Amino acid sequence: RLCSDLDIQISLPVLPEAESPTRFALLRAWLRWCDASHDCNRHDVKSKAAMPTRLLYVGDPDPNVLRLYYPKENERVKYVALSHCWGNLTEKRKREFCTTNDNIKIRLNGFSFLILPKTFRDAVRVTRELGIQYLWIDSLCIIQWNPKDWEHEATRMEGVFASAYCTIAATSAVDSEAGFLKRNVSSECVLIQDASGRRFYICANTDDSNNYLDIDDFDDHVEKAPLNTRAWIFWECGKGVYCETLTKLKRSFQKTYFMLDPNFPDRLLESGDKRTIEFIHFLFQVYSKRHLTEETDRCVAISGLEARIARAKGCESRYGIFQRYLHRNLLWQRSDGEKTKQIGYKTRAVPSWSWMAYNGGIQFMDIPFGDVDWNDKLRFNIFKREERHALVTDIGVFRNCSLEQRDTRYAILDDSSGEKRGWIQYDIEANRDLHTKWCVVVGRRNKKYYILVVRLTSVDGEYKRVGVGQIQSDYVVRQRLDIRVV
Repeated sequence: RLCSDLDIQISLPVLPEAESPTRFALLRAWLRWCDASHDCNRHDVKSKAAMPTRLLYVGDPDPNVLRLYYPKENERVKYVALSHCWGNLTEKRKREFCTTNDNIKIRLNGFSFLILPKTFRDAVRVTRELGIQYLWIDSLCIIQWNPKDWEHEATRMEGVFASAYCTIAATSAVDSEAGFLKRNVSSECVLIQDASGRRFYICANTDDSNNYLDIDDFDDHVEKAPLNTRAWIFWECGKGVYCETLTKLKRSFQKTYFMLDPNFPDRLLESGDKRTIEFIHFLFQVYSKRHLTEETDRCVAISGLEARIARAKGCESRYGIFQRYLHRNLLWQRSDGEKTKQIGYKTRAVPSWSWMAYNGGIQFMDIPFGDVDWNDKLRFNIFKREERHALVTDIGVFRNCSLEQRDTRYAILDDSSGEKRGWIQYDIEANRDLHTKWCVVVGRRNKKYYILVVRLTSVDGEYKRVGVGQIQSDYVVRQRLDIRVV
């Protein structure tokens, strides 16, 4: 507490053991604080929010017995959700504890707590200590190796976390076997008394290798934890994170203001289009760099947030592209130095113009607000429901120019003078022959076009995106009307 304000509450010099009554009393105090002072109301059993399809009942008199439970229609129960890292578990180990088609009927009657990995057992312990009887864990409440059940439940994931009374984020657990209640952090302290008689502690905190570390380092322990490198983590109460003194901890960045909205996305309703676009771009850029065990989950793991934003803004959204912000959303590109490849979706036709069709990080073109003439011919296809993956627009051809590779981009050069007239960045493939490429003009500012680079498919009038770029307007000539980009 050296050089600190006197009215700042100091924390405990030595934290209680993770599984001690004191630590669980602290957890209950945090939740009482949230119940009394926050308006998120996730625990309101009168809420109309949909319940998960299945829950784990942990309230059996025998602590070693768990039971899978189907909430009845219109039934509302208080439950906890677990957010965790699976880790690199073997197929054999997964089948020992996961819910499958073979064991789901048995689990409705009860199964052993002891077969669960340590992280799950810790979550059951915490749920019981909080006085709650129901717990949601993905691998136990979703039928594994059942694509149909996964497709159904994955789209409900946002509702599962949003409706939970609270979420246990196992940030310190590197995998399902690690557990999170026992952390190997020691804290040695010295009691010091100053000239005025005030007493305070100075602590030296070390890990297992005797390296000194900050016991209250929120950024290192939480933000940079293995769990928060995953894509399935965009759910938490936005009213703040508290330490053991119920003092709110500060966050190191401000762009998450909208993401931490407890009634997400209410804050966007009053933010204006500029700040909404900036947030959407920030959200998708961060999300695109997160890890997914199954890369085909890329368009599912964020679908709940995407749907909420679309409803709040009163517009349609398709594959991470919002109709209201269609033009700016389409002008994404792979991050500097990022290599990417197309994701092999088996059950979805994710279009080439969506960043969800590829793995790897993305960023959006930095285009000034105002003074941009957007192409009103560019739109979602609304005539055939089975072609929701298509954009309808006009198309142009390049003229009097060629390409020269420069780092991750290709420079567009004037055929006569050799001067640079624009640039192209390919999503995957790179081809210097502009005669095999066409372009879709997304917007115009002064004499500069913002473009999508496309190529013809085997179907007449159908094109696929291959890149993005900028070019002076003199080097593009419109060729065809009402083509489709898929």
